[in-house]
Amino acid sequence: MKFILIISIFFNIVCCQQYRGAELRTLESFLYGRFDASFMPAQGDGLVSSFFTYNDDNPNTPWAEIDVEVLGVYSNVVDFNTITRGQASHIRQHYVDFNPHLDFHTYSFEWTPDYVAWFIDDEEVYRQTGSHIDSLYLSQKIMMNIWNPVYADWVGIWNSEILPRFSYYDYVSYSAYTPGAGDSGTESNFTFSWKDDFDTFDYNRWEKSDDHTWGGNQSLFIDENIHFENGNLILCLTDENNIGYVDNYPPKALWARQNENVLTVRYSEEIDQSSGLELSNYSLSGVSFTDALMHNDQRTVSLTMDQSNLSSTAMGIFNAQDDSENIASTNIVWIDIPQPLGDTIKINTGGGQIGEFLQDQVWGSDKEYGHLAGNFQFVTDAIDIQNTDNDAIYRSSLNRVALYKIRVKPGTYSLTLSFSENHYDNIGDRVFDIYIEGNQVVEGLDVFENAQAFSLYTINFNNIDVLDGVLDIHLSADIYGVGYSAAGTFINAIEVMLENSLSADVDVPKEFLLKKPYPNPFNNNILIPITSKVKSDVVIEIFDINGKKVETIFNGIIQPGRKNFQWSANETSSGMYLIHSLINGESSYEKIMLIK
Repeated sequence: MKFILIISIFFNIVCCQQYRGAELRTLESFLYGRFDASFMPAQGDGLVSSFFTYNDDNPNTPWAEIDVEVLGVYSNVVDFNTITRGQASHIRQHYVDFNPHLDFHTYSFEWTPDYVAWFIDDEEVYRQTGSHIDSLYLSQKIMMNIWNPVYADWVGIWNSEILPRFSYYDYVSYSAYTPGAGDSGTESNFTFSWKDDFDTFDYNRWEKSDDHTWGGNQSLFIDENIHFENGNLILCLTDENNIGYVDNYPPKALWARQNENVLTVRYSEEIDQSSGLELSNYSLSGVSFTDALMHNDQRTVSLTMDQSNLSSTAMGIFNAQDDSENIASTNIVWIDIPQPLGDTIKINTGGGQIGEFLQDQVWGSDKEYGHLAGNFQFVTDAIDIQNTDNDAIYRSSLNRVALYKIRVKPGTYSLTLSFSENHYDNIGDRVFDIYIEGNQVVEGLDVFENAQAFSLYTINFNNIDVLDGVLDIHLSADIYGVGYSAAGTFINAIEVMLENSLSADVDVPKEFLLKKPYPNPFNNNILIPITSKVKSDVVIEIFDINGKKVETIFNGIIQPGRKNFQWSANETSSGMYLIHSLINGESSYEKIMLIK
């Protein structure tokens, strides 16, 4: 199959090393094994916190790398990647049901001659096999770093107002690959070798990447931004004038925007919950605030107002406090007042406005919709797109996208996602999953297999409840595709239609909201969504129709925001069951039907 012309547009910026990052690497290199790190990566648009292995022993050998990379722009995505023979596009932007920036989790990968598998908190979540793994035959060093790339199509648009930012590492461990004779890992094929708890700096194991950078990195790595404290390795990302593990900056409001009677404020960093939810800390002329909700990023607050007509667009914010006990005495922020798009929204993702389809755009505080990362791809007008009369819309696509966001009023929506495979011509060239509002709705989508090349393929979804004012569409690659620009997940168009409106106060629940489990009836897996206004004690249990407990899904604390729990009923027989939720001492039940 011959492609006439492919045009790509990237959202990159000019690189210069005006910021200071940090990187640590082992002195020794390792061939195969299990690699574990417990860390809490930094949050913030345009930055990366990493744990990975890298081959640089011989500059004449092909670039090789195995990655765990957490991008600060996302609150529910972890990147897994292998780089082989100069091919940097074996990426999976893996959806997680927690915010990785707010707590320590253990991220691991097993590297063998046959596979690379990634784990989160000891549960395998993704695996790569195939011929490209064969080229990972040279030893690699263990590395960690924090930096801000120029590649906005990957990490989002950088904003220096979030500095300083820190990544915390509790430990790193290594287990050698000893097939058939191990004591840990998959099939006990790995043998524990060493663990570093980072109580001090081990000069015999690690070296600091001082005065080091590369093209595409806006940071210069310096020794001063590597710090050890309270049993943690702390990697710092700072400006050039305030280096080291020092945070003297109070949080500041980056933006505020109105959606009917809800005002949403985004801070530069995570803030103390009590200060963020204290209504007296917000002042807006002629307006009284009646409720507040902390989002799961702990730096975004939605405020319910007693009216939607504002006499002023200047808002005062007081006493916002961060984890370092820096307090902002006064902060003035201007409010964006959007122009609603209506109950039907059509977007030409990856292209300009055509008829009823709106031009695509980068997500931001002043945007009603857009993508956090990704790039635009086009084919020429000579290409005929099958199954549509709107060829121009489907000749463009948004590629390498992980998350698309659309601001809508609280309600129930139908959604149509449209795809045309314009760049690959074999089954299995690229495959990806789709999540809507945190729920996996499609697994292993191969557009070419379903519709061949240059042919429109659509998927329709109904009864999508959006309570928080933003419709989230997440794409996660299983097979990324060869190349870079056109590879990865993609989408050509999005159509959203309102089915039923919900009252505005649903956006900010009084304490918590248990949403309807999805899907119901279900086959093996069901999602149980919970939105909580405050930090909550939660117990979720499954009972059969006779009142016998089948399984405890969760028993613990959840942070404010939205969280999805999953019950996998693989070993359970068909029938009616009850979901019992106990949230802050209040019980509720939902009937579900398991059908096999």
